[in-house]
Amino acid sequence: MQTTITVRLTEKETEALRSLAEATGKSRSELVREALHAYEINCLMDRIRADLVPRAQAVGILTDEDVFREMS
Repeated sequence: MQTTITVRLTEKETEALRSLAEATGKSRSELVREALHAYEINCLMDRIRADLVPRAQAVGILTDEDVFREMS
C-alpha cells in the first residue's frame, strides 16, 4: 500500500531536491524515501549508542582504541 503526502519545502530545498534527482537519475520521491530511511537508521543508532555508551564507560571502555583492544 502506498500513501501520498504533501511536504512543504523552501525554494532552496526544492532546487536542491530537483538538482539531486537530476544528478542521480532518481525521482524526487525515491530521494525522499531514501532520506527518511537514513534518518530512521540514524535515530536507531542514536538510541543504541545512548544505551551502550554508559555500559561501556562503566567497564572502562572510553575510546576506539579500548574497543579495538577488547575485540582483538
